[in-house]
Formats: sequence, structure tokens, C-alpha cells
Amino acid sequence: MTDRLQHPVISDAAAFLYIKFYLKGGKMRNITFAIYKGIEYSAGIKKDGRIVLRSEDDASKKEGFVEKEIGNNRIYIKYVQKDEIEEIYDKKTYAVYEGYKFIVVDETEKQILILTMKGDYQEWIRLGMECIDKGMYQKWINKNEAEIEVLKEKI
Repeated sequence: MTDRLQHPVISDAAAFLYIKFYLKGGKMRNITFAIYKGIEYSAGIKKDGRIVLRSEDDASKKEGFVEKEIGNNRIYIKYVQKDEIEEIYDKKTYAVYEGYKFIVVDETEKQILILTMKGDYQEWIRLGMECIDKGMYQKWINKNEAEIEVLKEKI
């Protein structure tokens, strides 16, 4: 049985797989970010140490970002050195809903998508969560139904 306020969240590796395979095109809430010229961008670290910045804003071209098409999506990328950025960090968003802490994996203007892979599945069903894969439960909830917490971990 899962205790109240226990963390029934998924591991980072499982979250990455969920992101990669289940939310193609979603607005992810749990990824790496970098601050470049005062603006927060989705980011990644290349094997050679360079930082790749990603943006969906066409105006990024003015800052030297290059347009790329990935599937039906248009993004803008720029490679920079670590000393060119102000900060780089992993950001994870959690929501306390009905006394349980869940990872937030997507959002709209008014709702968030919560996810768990741990705990008592009967409790998740009681909360109206949908089983989307073996042991994976999710639910869209209104933002005002949960206490949202954003954690930043410097890299």
C-alpha cells in the first residue's frame, strides 16, 4: 500500500522513455534547460561538451539559431560552449494531487498530465487514472486541483 505523500514517481530513465515514446510533440515538463542571454531554452549536452539549445520560436533565428524540421515540427537549434551559457540544469515538475506526489509530464493552459509507475494500482484506479501501459497510470487534472512544485538541479 502506498502511504500518503509517498513519492510514487517514476525513475529518470523511465521518465525519459515515457517522454520519448508516449508524448511525441508534447510540451515536456521534465528535461534539461539552459539560460542563454537571459532566456531559458530546452538544452542537451553533446559528447564533445557543447550545449545544444532548442527553441520553437522563429525569432530565435536572430540569435543565430538554425531552423530544422523534425517530422511535422519546426524547431531552431544552436550549438554553444558551456562558458557561453549562464546556467544549465535539469528541471522536474511534480504535482501533489489527492495527497500523492506525481511527476508532471505534459501541460496545457489549464491542465497538467500526471503520471506514476509505482504504488497501489487500485488507488490509481480509484483516482480515475488511466492505465496506459503495464504499471503506468496517468490522468489529466486541472492545475487548480494540485499543488505544483518545480525542482531545478544544476548540472
